[in-house]
Amino acid sequence: MSRRSRRRREPGEEARAAEAGRGAPAARRTGAASDWGLGVQLAFLAAVFGVTVLVAELAGAANLGVALGIGQIAFAIAAVYLLMRR
Repeated sequence: MSRRSRRRREPGEEARAAEAGRGAPAARRTGAASDWGLGVQLAFLAAVFGVTVLVAELAGAANLGVALGIGQIAFAIAAVYLLMRR
């Protein structure tokens, strides 16, 4: 262990270190995706899939299978987006 990790911190020292850019408090380290609960993320994915299928159908997809395939691609892109936000 280094000397820095062993010494006791004074009250308010963490806040000063965070302001100076040397380590962020735990609340700042969490990603943006963690702000959304699991239910909200699943609802977002379902909405992306549904809206994309609807738009593909209205835009004249050859059949429902093609529209569902396009929805699946949009779902995968949205899932990657949610994973990258972490």
